Amino acid sequence: MKKLKSILGLLTVLLLLTSCKSYYNDTIDWMDNLKPGTSLADVKKMQPDFVKINWDKPDTVDNQVRFWVTEIKGNKDALAMSHLLVFVNNKYTGRESHK
Repeated sequence: MKKLKSILGLLTVLLLLTSCKSYYNDTIDWMDNLKPGTSLADVKKMQPDFVKINWDKPDTVDNQVRFWVTEIKGNKDALAMSHLLVFVNNKYTGRESHK
């Protein structure tokens, strides 16, 4: 009986770990599939519910305005990568990712 409880406990833990969806790859796909030239307003409208972006505190570098991705639901990124959406003249130009 004790062995059965141990096996059931292990199976429960494994089930919980595998059932938590990570939206990390979905977020990368979303950012990579945004068309260059898309307006800032349209990108905001297209933002999925599983990703949070800090629209209120952009970084400005040269002529670029960059917005940090602050949270990805279920993120299990072991490298702890940071991601930014990059705009020039309020038009999407791409993403930047770094450690």
